[in-house]
Amino acid sequence: MGWPLHSNAIKVLFVCTGNICRSPMAEVLFAHMAPEVEVGSAGTMDWSGQPAHDYAIAAMAERGLDLSAHRSSRLSEYLVDESDLIVVMTRNHGWAVAARSEAKAGATFLPAELSRLADQVGDCNSGDAVEWVTRLHAQRDSRSDTRFIGRAADEIPDPIGESLPYFRAIADRLERELAPAAARLRA
Repeated sequence: MGWPLHSNAIKVLFVCTGNICRSPMAEVLFAHMAPEVEVGSAGTMDWSGQPAHDYAIAAMAERGLDLSAHRSSRLSEYLVDESDLIVVMTRNHGWAVAARSEAKAGATFLPAELSRLADQVGDCNSGDAVEWVTRLHAQRDSRSDTRFIGRAADEIPDPIGESLPYFRAIADRLERELAPAAARLRA
């Protein structure tokens, strides 16, 4: 996966472990919620070229979204450096991003954390998404209980090995937790 050259759209990267379940579901959900945003996804493990999990495809198809052409890609320094906003499924994924680029640690959030902070800083109405992401990070840093990234309760569990209803529940959660940030970003 690579980003288009010379695009002015904000680039949002979703990261999970294998890039076959959570991050591709988040990618297509966010693309649907914020179509003017460029989205991509990657995994911390090298499962490059694998299709999305059958249940991930099914859960998205039930929402009218198509994951059938997805092929996994590995998280790289290039993808991290070229992304304006990085949304990870667990704190470990966030640390994997930071290991590739300390500069992007401040642009890395868990889904629920991203939406909470977006509600606090308001809309990205200036059109400057990078500045909006900087405000999100500053809001995180202003809290007294600050940690590098989110809380354990904000992590999205890995559905691999689970049933289709579990994948649906993860898709529901991703949609619910990403929708507020997508709305703030579009504004």
